Amino acid sequence: MKANRTLEKCILLFLASVWALVCLFPIWVLFSGTFSLDSSNLTRTFFPNSLSNGILKCREALVTIDIATATIHTFLYTGITVVGILLISSLAAYEFTFYEFPMKKVLFGLLMVSMMLPQVLYIIPLYRMVFSMKLADTFAGISMPMMVSALSVFIMMQFLEDLPASFIESARIDGAGHFQIYRRIVLPLMRNGILTTVVLMFMKIWGQYLWPALVTGQKIKPISVTVANLLNPNFWVDPRVKIAAMLIAMIPPLLIYLIFQRYVIEGITMSGVKG
Repeated sequence: MKANRTLEKCILLFLASVWALVCLFPIWVLFSGTFSLDSSNLTRTFFPNSLSNGILKCREALVTIDIATATIHTFLYTGITVVGILLISSLAAYEFTFYEFPMKKVLFGLLMVSMMLPQVLYIIPLYRMVFSMKLADTFAGISMPMMVSALSVFIMMQFLEDLPASFIESARIDGAGHFQIYRRIVLPLMRNGILTTVVLMFMKIWGQYLWPALVTGQKIKPISVTVANLLNPNFWVDPRVKIAAMLIAMIPPLLIYLIFQRYVIEGITMSGVKG
């Protein structure tokens, strides 16, 4: 019995190690390519060999490709969108979990179905709506359509299902209002759910390409569009500068995940424990 468990653990450890290597390999290629001297054999440079040259290329990427402006713009609309998602999703999850209202099951079913719809089905109506409202090339135009997230509502509902309904009933008996219960009871107990949603939505929105590319022009420069433009053959720049720009674009979501991963894992674990 112990031998079987040991073998199972070894197999799982091996598979996890292989998967970790697969995920980390592209990051390592970017890092080693940035901090290398030879620009003709970037894919063959497995180990970094020039720290000073890498720093120089990162500075050049910030100025030449204007990756700094793109990073600031992306931080702004990503932050605005995440705040909107948290507000809308937490309120929706609170309503769906603790309140009864007409057509509740139908609306929840439609919400879940919307998660399976590809973005291309509704992106043209959104595009026309944003342009008709004169919100193109604005932070509001990028952020508002992405603030409604069925996945975020579903995630937060998983955390609220563990909250005893007696807490809500006791607060109602004591005279607490709808938003007072939401602000003083629901939000504090949803900390892990909120942090999980922040990390997942930040990483998702940071890497969005199609929607920001459609609604932005000269004023706002999304980092995903800026990096994608590096693949244009007419845009020539030192390959190491391109790789440095890609490395810089990858750092913010990676840091967000590393900082909050403990809360994400803790939250997912707690949401899976019933009773």
